[in-house]
Amino acid sequence: MKFLAVTDLHYSDEPQGNSDRAHVLSAEKLRTITENFSDGCDFIVDLGDTADSFSGGRSQKELFSEVCSILEKTGLPFYSIIGNHDTSTDKREICSLMKMPGRYYAFDGGGYRCLVLDACMNDVNVPYPESEIVWDNCYIDEKQKNWLRDELQKSSLPVFIFTHVPFMLEEYEIQNPHLIVNRDEILDIIVKSGKVKAVFSGHYHNGCHTIYNGIPFVVFSALALEKDITFAVVTAEDGKLSVSGHGRNASASFDLNM
Repeated sequence: MKFLAVTDLHYSDEPQGNSDRAHVLSAEKLRTITENFSDGCDFIVDLGDTADSFSGGRSQKELFSEVCSILEKTGLPFYSIIGNHDTSTDKREICSLMKMPGRYYAFDGGGYRCLVLDACMNDVNVPYPESEIVWDNCYIDEKQKNWLRDELQKSSLPVFIFTHVPFMLEEYEIQNPHLIVNRDEILDIIVKSGKVKAVFSGHYHNGCHTIYNGIPFVVFSALALEKDITFAVVTAEDGKLSVSGHGRNASASFDLNM
């Protein structure tokens, strides 16, 4: 199986001033990526922080719609994830704008069961916040945790997991505000299932990867950074996971049979 991954477009037509972000370029970068690198892919995944809400520019909803239109033009299945910056818009509306079946969901692609998680809530009892959540206090709620456990138990396919907020960076022991706060209990479910072959995330703009209990955890770098065309093409074949990094993303290879 093969898929194209982008994350953290932070798309807006309102300049951000002194910043390493060139988010006004994100839509054009995405067009370049999808037009030149999507051939042969089973699907495209956008790992969140798709659009930013700034006063003076176009509405966040309009920005979501433009990104969705670019993805639709590929003719490939595409799957989106809710990021913390996206939550300036109600999650239910994001799902409609980005053609998502729900804030978390499952799909099959290239012989894998793919599980998309929503880690963008500051309170596990408030899955639909009334305003944009803070980026450094992200959780996965109990209902979703139970759904994940059930999906893993019943899957007859190997599993890939996608989430905006990462579970870990270069190593598990690192404590960092970019990480899911209640990651321990979720990782326990993932590891004990014995079915998860890799976990993919965004949110941490520098990107990184590591292996935990034999599972690769890949964090993709942000497309919005400066003028770099940053994305990755991921291939799972013959027991190997290959990440072909472009722009700020490093390339990597992992053994899926560990």
